[in-house]
Amino acid sequence: MSNVPRLQVEVYSHGGWWKDSQGRSGQIPPAQASRGPMATIATVANGFGTEGWMLTDLVSAHHNTYLLSFEAVSGDAESDHATGQTLRKPV
Repeated sequence: MSNVPRLQVEVYSHGGWWKDSQGRSGQIPPAQASRGPMATIATVANGFGTEGWMLTDLVSAHHNTYLLSFEAVSGDAESDHATGQTLRKPV
């Protein structure tokens, strides 16, 4: 079993509210949330991505609720020369 830090985030697409498995919660800006469920999920996932979390799973739950799973990534990044993107390795 891996000891990679994991995080679960529950996203309520109507209103843009989210809460994570570490007890934190928040809301994305209403202008972004009003663009639809996928825009809400993308905004939340991007926010956690910039904090060093890699999205590993997305499950559509009930009543416009989504469960996002993340793994922590290391600070060691390597460049994908074909796409020009920076890739991070799981911790």
